[in-house]
Amino acid sequence: MKVFFAGGGTAGHLYAGIALADRLKQIHPNASICFFGARGGMEERLVPKAGYSLRLVAIGAWNGSSLLRRAKTAVQLPWACLRALFWLLSARPELVIGVGGYASFPVVGMAGLTSWLWRGRVVVLEQNVLPGLTNRILGRLASRVFAAFPGAEGVFSEGKVVVTGNPIRSSMRRVPPAQGEVFTVFVFGGSQGAIGINSLVIEAIEALAVRNAPDRQRLRWIHQTGEKDFERVRAAHERFSTGARVEKFIYDMPDCYAQSSLLICRAGSSTLAEVATVGRAAILIPLVSADRHQEFNAQLFAEAGAAEIRLQKQTNGAQLADLILALANDRGRVEAMENKVTQFARPDAIDRIFADLFPSANEKERA
Repeated sequence: MKVFFAGGGTAGHLYAGIALADRLKQIHPNASICFFGARGGMEERLVPKAGYSLRLVAIGAWNGSSLLRRAKTAVQLPWACLRALFWLLSARPELVIGVGGYASFPVVGMAGLTSWLWRGRVVVLEQNVLPGLTNRILGRLASRVFAAFPGAEGVFSEGKVVVTGNPIRSSMRRVPPAQGEVFTVFVFGGSQGAIGINSLVIEAIEALAVRNAPDRQRLRWIHQTGEKDFERVRAAHERFSTGARVEKFIYDMPDCYAQSSLLICRAGSSTLAEVATVGRAAILIPLVSADRHQEFNAQLFAEAGAAEIRLQKQTNGAQLADLILALANDRGRVEAMENKVTQFARPDAIDRIFADLFPSANEKERA
């Protein structure tokens, strides 16, 4: 059995694909699995680390990009599609799974147009409340859209969407409620870091230091900065003597979730799926983007009382510091968020997806 996974750009898209690939290997041990992504994306690091083969194309982005980058993408896209078509016709995969991101377009798009020749199937994962441009196009070519949240049903044809939740790594488990005198704040902005979040947190720790707030002594920090912002963030934590653990990239996420009392993070679908599964209170600071995907995701959680939401352009460090201290001093409020966020947990998302893709294999597994 040959299966292609296409997409990437961020760890969120890739971890969902890798989680599916890992389960697929359990169901079909002899399956041939290959990932397809874009040069310069997180796939170059994460896919080989997970033990899967990877092929790359040169492709940029479109939505929210500069005119120059759009022009470059327009030139690259036809060549990327031709390479994808060659790979597809050579391998004739039984299944092509689009995991999201612009990098999914060449392979999933070409598969959607040609896979009928060898009776292959094409499916996509929709990880946001509001589908983006790429998946709006690819979802029309796919036979199935697996959605992380309700909402995609109105975008695609009736009966095509199945709400399954977002696939996450098997290492993610519910952690005990946050307790103890030390209040640990775990800051992360996704796989590549988030300069906007980093800047707000630097302003917040400075505000706490200037006020000489006694409560700040109870705060412990874990901060994933991303590659580009590491030195600036580390210098700030040293300057204000926070004693923080500062890392460019953190692989032991389950352990950090378990240590934390509060998360400060983006609102990407994979991040939210993990937050819901581990059951942690969070301050969500959505990525500023033209399509507002993360803002809509965060609003869903905030309206349920499962998280706090703060918009990056409407929040300053002093306000963030006030919110952190308010939560540190109100464990009941934190506990309420921990309980409410679990309503969004879908630890069986992979089972739901594979029950749809391989019903006979699942019946055999249950037997």
